[in-house]
Amino acid sequence: MDEDRALLAGLLRHEAKANTYKFALVRALNDLALEHPLEAARDVVVPLRRVAERWLVFYWPFVGNRPVYQGARATRDGQQRQDISFREALTTLRGAWEALPHTRADPADGALLLAAYRAGRGQLPPALQAMTVHVLGRVARAVRQPVRYAGPGGQHGVFSPPAAARDLAGQPLPGTLPEELAFTVPGALWGTLQAMSLWVEALCVHEWSLFVERVEQAPAVTRGEVFSLLSASPAARLPLTWERHHVRLLMLEGQGFHCPWTGTRLVPGAFDLDHIIPVSVHPINELWNLVPSDPAHNMHVKRDRIPNAHRLGQALPELTATYQGYGQAAPLAQALEADASARFGLPLAPPLLARRVVQMAAAVAEARNVPRY
Repeated sequence: MDEDRALLAGLLRHEAKANTYKFALVRALNDLALEHPLEAARDVVVPLRRVAERWLVFYWPFVGNRPVYQGARATRDGQQRQDISFREALTTLRGAWEALPHTRADPADGALLLAAYRAGRGQLPPALQAMTVHVLGRVARAVRQPVRYAGPGGQHGVFSPPAAARDLAGQPLPGTLPEELAFTVPGALWGTLQAMSLWVEALCVHEWSLFVERVEQAPAVTRGEVFSLLSASPAARLPLTWERHHVRLLMLEGQGFHCPWTGTRLVPGAFDLDHIIPVSVHPINELWNLVPSDPAHNMHVKRDRIPNAHRLGQALPELTATYQGYGQAAPLAQALEADASARFGLPLAPPLLARRVVQMAAAVAEARNVPRY
């Protein structure tokens, strides 16, 4: 682990950089290692698409009406090149998102768009969904640069050349398509990211902030301003209209749901859909992360915290019952199966799914020092 920690520190602090791509690559892999608790026994196959999704969130606050440049903008052949190759495309996407009636100009809203895009279920208008696919494709092409040049020893000193996922040796991230372009991350490095997630996140944000402070731009930005943009959490929430509608229908049909944290029996007119892993930590609108709960407890007690180990253990029976209840409605059953497969690699029976969710919530809380209660 010491060797891989030194490698990460070298990537972030000492390697030559023309832009912030290397910071963004390490930070994206750090997020993915946290979100997908794979055993680090083998190399991990990571699609370019999944890194691009995290980059969409990271670079969102740096585009828009007041751009914050991420590197020098060289002039070649009489034309000024952009600091990041996808700036124009991402700026257009941000403008389309902020034109929606329920959104606003917030530096962290890229995370909300990504959550809506990944969940599907009609949360984005079709045109915006298609635009997001296009932008992610543009971003994925940019990801190849740091994958190629990161590390000592010349090109691909750390990560493999991108190739079809089916042709790479290693354990694919859940949801990886055989034909999509991916690269491999050494298993030992993946394990270091899991064990030192908070340290890696802090170092990424710190070094990124220092780098951008030195970039020539008008008006100038300070490292504190860059830090604030990189560490912002969404102030809003996506409407969960579809999920609430189907849960309420189940209740009206007689399906019982109890709050997993208080045991209170819930009624159709008074329940919240609680994010087990809070939106402020990671906006995950996958159905396994959304459970009916007591509104008063959710608003005044749990808030943006994760239950402690004892509470999570006590909640296992109710979480299991909740997932079993979702199985009584075809739309919810299909969504839960798809979301669990994308996150954990395969459909899981409710008792096993509940255990995996509890394990993941505890791992996220420990890795990112999330407040417990």
